[in-house]
Amino acid sequence: MKNGEIRNRLELLIQEHGETYASVSRLLGRNSSYIQQFMKRGSPARLDQADVVRLAAFFDVAVRELGGKEGNSKKASTPVVLPVSMFTDGAGKPQRRRLVDRNWLAQISSEPAGVEVVVVEGHAMSPTVSEGDEVYIQLLGRREALHDGLYVIRGAHEHLIRRVALEPRKGRYSILTDSPDFPNWTNLPRRGFEVVGRVIWIGKHVP
Repeated sequence: MKNGEIRNRLELLIQEHGETYASVSRLLGRNSSYIQQFMKRGSPARLDQADVVRLAAFFDVAVRELGGKEGNSKKASTPVVLPVSMFTDGAGKPQRRRLVDRNWLAQISSEPAGVEVVVVEGHAMSPTVSEGDEVYIQLLGRREALHDGLYVIRGAHEHLIRRVALEPRKGRYSILTDSPDFPNWTNLPRRGFEVVGRVIWIGKHVP
């Protein structure tokens, strides 16, 4: 493909997915003006093959649509696209997507296809996780066994990140917050709450 066609295709994909030049640049681990310079100034003249592979995975298109070569794209180097959800102690927000290194993801999960990213909002679990932190969760089935740890709990109209603790009485659980300003629930049967997933990794902002 010619450079002009590549830029036009990328421009259309960015608009269709509600992204910006800066957000796509950050997605690639580049400075925020990288894609803008490519699109408007022609620098670099062509995107690196590794960047093309990441963009193709994110936008779910063939590598050749962005000027890449299919034969040079090894599966091991192809990133995994994970859904990103923003939850509050109220209503959920629309999902976006995140590119994650396949090999790194395999280190934290034996079932990468069942992993999602959640952006924390609210202060109920502070200081363990704070507003703006990201947690990776492993989606769980309704009947999967629970252990002490952090989970995403489905409420009536919201999703909550909470600490689940097994009580001494068999089959009873506590749903706990880490902040004293928010309520805890104790002596709950397993059918009394629904778990969306277990937190398997926390990414925190450094002040």
